[in-house]
Amino acid sequence: MRIDGRLVGFGLFLVTVGIVMIAVRQGLIPDETARRAWNLWPLLLIGTGLSMILAGRPGAAIGGLVVAVTFGAIVGAVVATGSFVPIGICGGDRGEGAAFGEAGGDLAGTARVSIEQACGDLTISAVDGSRWALRGVSGDGRAPTINANPGELEVASGTTGMFDIGSSSRWDVDLPRMPLIDLSVTASAGEARLSLAGAHLARVTLVRNAGSVRLDLREAAAVGPLSVTVNAGSATIWLPNRSLTGQLQANAGSVALCLPTGAGLRIETGESVAASNDFESHGLTKSGDAWETPGFAGAAVKIDLSAQANAASLSLDASSACAA
Repeated sequence: MRIDGRLVGFGLFLVTVGIVMIAVRQGLIPDETARRAWNLWPLLLIGTGLSMILAGRPGAAIGGLVVAVTFGAIVGAVVATGSFVPIGICGGDRGEGAAFGEAGGDLAGTARVSIEQACGDLTISAVDGSRWALRGVSGDGRAPTINANPGELEVASGTTGMFDIGSSSRWDVDLPRMPLIDLSVTASAGEARLSLAGAHLARVTLVRNAGSVRLDLREAAAVGPLSVTVNAGSATIWLPNRSLTGQLQANAGSVALCLPTGAGLRIETGESVAASNDFESHGLTKSGDAWETPGFAGAAVKIDLSAQANAASLSLDASSACAA
C-alpha cells in the first residue's frame, strides 16, 4: 500500500497543532515560551531547503516533515495564547497612539449594545448606574464611530474583518449595571477582556478573531443565552454561578471553561474535526454526544452548552487560564 506523503505531512501538522495547544492549556509549556514560538520560523527555511536538496533521493520527505512540525508548533502556540508574529494583520503597536476624546451617555432600562473593534485591545467593564463611557487611543487620534441613543449603543472602528489591515487602537468601555443589556461584541487582532460583575445581560454574543479574549461572568447579576465564537484565537470564560444555556464554536482556536464550585455542566460536542477536550480527566461522563458532571440532573445551577470545535481544543478549569 502506497502512503500519500502529502497526507502524512498534513496529518503531522494537525497532530502538532493539537499537542502544542493542549500542552499550553495544561501548563506543560509556559505561556511566555509559547508566545515566542514564531522564533522557530528559520526551521521552515531549513525544511524547505532539505526538500530541494534531497529531491528524488532517499530521505527527501524529511524536509517536508520538518516544515509540518515547525508550522504546526507555531500555529498551535499562536492559537493557544492569542499571540501574533510581529508582522501581523494589526498595524502598529497595540495601545500606542494619540488619545481621543471621551464619549458617554445614558441608557434606558432595556438597551442593545454592539461593539466592533477591528484591530487592537479592548477592555469592557461594568459600572454602577445607567451611564456608558468610552475612552482610549488610536493611531491617528480619531475616535471610533459611535451611534447612541437611550435604547441603543453602537461603537465601531469601521472595519471588523479578520484580515483587515489597519492601525491599532485601545478602547476602554464602561457599561452600566442598571439596564438590561443585549450585548454583542466582535473584536479582531488583539486582546480583549470583559469584566461584567453586577451587569444585567439579556444575551451575550461574542466573536473573537485572531486574538485572545477573557470573559468574566462570575458575578453577573443576570445572564441570558451565551454565544461565543473563536476563530484562530483563544478564549477563557468564567461561567456564572447561575443556570445558563449557550453555544460555543472554536475554529483553529481554544476555549477554556472555568466552572463555579458546585455547578452542574452539560456540554454537547457532536462531531467535530480534529478536536480535543479534557472533560474525562475532570470526572465528566459521556452519554451520546454530551458530557455531564456527576449529578447534573439534580444540580441547583445547571450550565447547558453546545460546542463545536474544528482543529481546536476545549478544556475545563485549565490551571494556567482559570487561576487568573
